Amino acid sequence: MQFENSKYRTELIESRNRYADLYDFAPVGYVTFDHKGCIQEINLTGANMVGAERTQLIGVPMCFIVNKSDFKIFLDHLRCCKQTDEQVTSELSITKRNGKPIDIQLLSAPIRNADGLTTQYRSIMTDITERKQLEKELLRLERLNLIGEMAAAIAHEVRNPMTTVRGFLQLFKSKSEYIQDKEHLNLMTEELDRANSIISEFLSLAKNGTTDMKDQNLNDIIKAIYPLLKADAIITDKNIKLDLEDIPSLLVDEKEIHQIILNLVNNGLQAMSSGATLTVKTFVDHEVVVLAVQDQGDEIPPELVEKLGTPFFTTKDNGTGLGLAVCYSIAARHNAAINLTTGPSGTTFYIRFKIPKSGKKRNGKTLSKSKEKGLSHK
Repeated sequence: MQFENSKYRTELIESRNRYADLYDFAPVGYVTFDHKGCIQEINLTGANMVGAERTQLIGVPMCFIVNKSDFKIFLDHLRCCKQTDEQVTSELSITKRNGKPIDIQLLSAPIRNADGLTTQYRSIMTDITERKQLEKELLRLERLNLIGEMAAAIAHEVRNPMTTVRGFLQLFKSKSEYIQDKEHLNLMTEELDRANSIISEFLSLAKNGTTDMKDQNLNDIIKAIYPLLKADAIITDKNIKLDLEDIPSLLVDEKEIHQIILNLVNNGLQAMSSGATLTVKTFVDHEVVVLAVQDQGDEIPPELVEKLGTPFFTTKDNGTGLGLAVCYSIAARHNAAINLTTGPSGTTFYIRFKIPKSGKKRNGKTLSKSKEKGLSHK
């Protein structure tokens, strides 16, 4: 009998340990709140989401963790949960102890005592940050496509009369009786050309796919347009340098890659003061080839970062707000992703191109290790 009791005790301890492991290392956060919304229990996954030790969170009101803008959402979540026996789901933003914001989905159910009063709430926290970012990206691409379709529809109707007007301006400039108006005629021609350039950018948003995809190396494309990039830098009393590592070839449209590089470099040069240096880099990061454009300009405020790539959004006096929108559109057509880091020492735009299976090996060596060192992640 004593042997059997010892055996059962051992099995019970092992069972408890297994349960504890399942609870602590679940892929979601488990949280128990009291009736006031203070944390009573939380598993390791949930504590890691918040970025704090579990012992530091016991007794802490969830309102101290939820972003201020979502206080009411959390309180309404508990109130709704209290009034029903069904599970309640809400989406919130919280700030980790390191200051990094994340989006979570909170799924809660009430725990009632014998008198039917709610004493606790048991909740599941799921990190949905990546999903929310994807949703924002899809929404942004939908806006780009809509604007592009509108542009394609009106471009032909607008360009025809513009061509006629420009032709007559050229004619007037060639006549001696209009010599005193030459400066004004030149200005009108330049403005027409600028309008035509904007229409061209519009049309690039309207494209649904690339038309001239070839197996090419980004380094070769960058080197080919480097003299042009350097000339732009010299004119504005700034510097530009290349840091190109060994990368595999990609299936790309050379003209569109030209455009995306020119747009990003132009933005970077305009963001910097005289004497500053802009760096164009390429490297392999696991399964992607990364093209990075790093400037030494001012930090971009968080409220502006969210709007970057939105058509017509610009902080420049004479900007169209289409340059970055075109970059995002080109990246999407190449199945590439754009992200950025920004800080006091400048901003870096990263364009990540997936390496085709045929390009993952070069000279018999697998190109899969990360070479992101040397770029400042701010």
